[in-house]
Amino acid sequence: MHFDQANLMILGALAASLFLTFRSGDRIPAVVALIAAGLEALIAFRLATFHGIPYRGFVLAAALAAGGAWSWLRASSKPAATAATVVTLIGLLQLLAALRLLG
Repeated sequence: MHFDQANLMILGALAASLFLTFRSGDRIPAVVALIAAGLEALIAFRLATFHGIPYRGFVLAAALAAGGAWSWLRASSKPAATAATVVTLIGLLQLLAALRLLG
């Protein structure tokens, strides 16, 4: 297993989306973020491959950012808002990297 900054960000998004899934009131956006983060973690640690899906990095990053933003809008406590912010920011960073606006 190789831990670099990208993999640590994926694990951070996975942990934050897990927190949102079990602790937030509205579970649908949290589950969207959890599925996107889980798929990214599977790909990052080479446990699954999805070569047939075009733009998979862009789609997963957009789903992560959207799920995090939706969770942030629905957050009713400080810990949920913090976890949603983490998910959203990591999703946006990955989205910028997928668009090749960030190196």
